[in-house]
Parts: sequence; structure tokens; C-alpha cells
Amino acid sequence: MMTVSRVLRNKSNVAHATEQKIRAIANRLGYKPNRLVRGMQSGRSGIVSVVMPAGHAIAPAILEGAYDYFAEKDMLMALDLVHGHYGEKAIAEQSKVINRLLESRVDGFILLPVNEEASPLYFKEVIDRKIPLVLVDRNTIHFDADFVGTDDFVGGYEAAHVLAENGCKNAVLISTGDLVSTSRLRSEGFKAGLKAFKMKLTANVIVSNFTHNADLIDHELSRCQGQFDCVFGIGDRLAISAWHTCQRLELKIPQQVKVIGFGALNLRDPRVALSSFDQQPYKVGRDAAKLLVERIEKGPWKRKPKARRILTMPQFVAGTSCLAG
Repeated sequence: MMTVSRVLRNKSNVAHATEQKIRAIANRLGYKPNRLVRGMQSGRSGIVSVVMPAGHAIAPAILEGAYDYFAEKDMLMALDLVHGHYGEKAIAEQSKVINRLLESRVDGFILLPVNEEASPLYFKEVIDRKIPLVLVDRNTIHFDADFVGTDDFVGGYEAAHVLAENGCKNAVLISTGDLVSTSRLRSEGFKAGLKAFKMKLTANVIVSNFTHNADLIDHELSRCQGQFDCVFGIGDRLAISAWHTCQRLELKIPQQVKVIGFGALNLRDPRVALSSFDQQPYKVGRDAAKLLVERIEKGPWKRKPKARRILTMPQFVAGTSCLAG
């Protein structure tokens, strides 16, 4: 019985011929491992949870990276979606999702926060149960946890660098202000780059979200027409809105105005060959899954371990909206 058990748990050190014989009999009998029983014996369910805001631009690639790594480790990935990216309703829904998953005995969480300023109380039960948690893309301010994401500050700085190398002097920045860390850090990096490369910030346009802001962007760029030669949108959709405004104002791209976005989302707009920065979300998801598995395999800790921070460098993707010729 012990020999059979070791073989079926993939922990066999028996002779190869014996292992083949046991597996052949198991296949003939239609044997399948019982994860529930295995979980009761080991104290682990073999299930990990990923909680994401619905419609988040890079969520699909993050999920794919995480899924591939978990599959290699023979772990099941449960996905829960939260409707909305921020706001009290989204916070309440995310908290409810986390509590429901705790009841399902998941071994760990990967979470993209809907509110970076959320109180540690939202994660209290996760902390109390000593369940590993890895945050992705957006970090939290008041709660210290493992984090995997993009180096957004470097991305913003490199955007200024690319524009300076292409002869730009007067820039427009389009962001969501300090609403989320991704916007704040990319903006801070871009401003630092402008200073380093002796460029001027002509306008700092702050919009309410990453998507539906075409009218405001159109108004602001029209107001400062003739005063700028480049635009950096901290998200691709913001940069594309700026591109269309420049077209309406009959500003030639990239000869008169150069445009850079962030995300390299492949939005399939054949009219726009947007220069952008690839956040490598697949790698972010895979790195997050790897870190989570490392935490799970170490087992419950007596004291909370020091949080780790893994940042992926964004990669510039050239398009005709920035590079002339």
C-alpha cells in the first residue's frame, strides 16, 4: 500500500518497472487522485485564487502567465472578478470575494487591488489565517504585502528620454493624477525625465479615468495648440484620444507632434500605429504565481515575512506616432 501511495502521489523511489505496473493498473481502473482527501491530509487544497477588476486592460495576460505557472505545479487557479476599478462599491465587492474564497480553503491569493488606500482591515482575515498574498500591478499604501508589477517610474522617465532623442522640447502629459499608483509613478518619472533632458511641460492634463476622456483631452489640446510638440499618455487609450485630436487639428504625426502611450495593448485601431511601452504582463503574472507558490511551500509562518517587491522593466515598442522615418 505504501508503495502504491508513493507512486500515485508522484513521490515514488521504487523501480521503474514497478511504477509502470502500478500506473497501468490505475489507468485501467480509471483511478483519479482525490484533491479533497489529499488536501485534508496535507492541510492544503491545491487551489489558489486570483482576484481581478473586470475589464482591466492587462488582466488577461497577467492571468495567462499565472495560469501557466500554476499548471506546471499541478495547482488549480480559481478566478474571481470585481466589477469596477475603484470606489466604495468595488472595495466592498472585493472584500466579499476574499471572504468567500477563504471559506473555500484556498492556499493563497493573487490580488489586483481596486483601492490602493484600503485599510489593512480589509485583509485582516487573510493576515490572521497566515495565508500568502501577492499584489499585482497596483500596490497598497497602508498594507505591506508581496508585490509584483511594472517599474512605472522608469517607464515614464524613458518616455521623456525617447521624446528628447527625437528632438521634442515641449510636452503635454495626460494622466489620471494621483488616482492610482500606476498614473502617479509614470507621471513622476516623466516629469523627472523632462527635467533631466531640459524639456518643458506645456500642459498637465488630468482626466477622471483611463478610458472615456476624449472630450476633455480634445478641449485641452485645442487650447494649447502650437505650444507643444509631443504628448505622453500614461495609458494607451489616453494617447490614442490625443492622436485623434491632433489629426483633427491637422497636426502631422510624427512630423509636428509625437505621441507615446503606455501598455502596448494592441487595441486594433488600424488608423493608429502607436508608440508605447510593453508592461510584460505575462511575465508579471508568472512571477507573481512563482512568488506565491514559494510562500505556500514554506508553510505557515510564525511571524509575517518581509514583503518582497519584484518589478519588471517596461519595454519600448516603436510605432510611427513617435519615430519619424
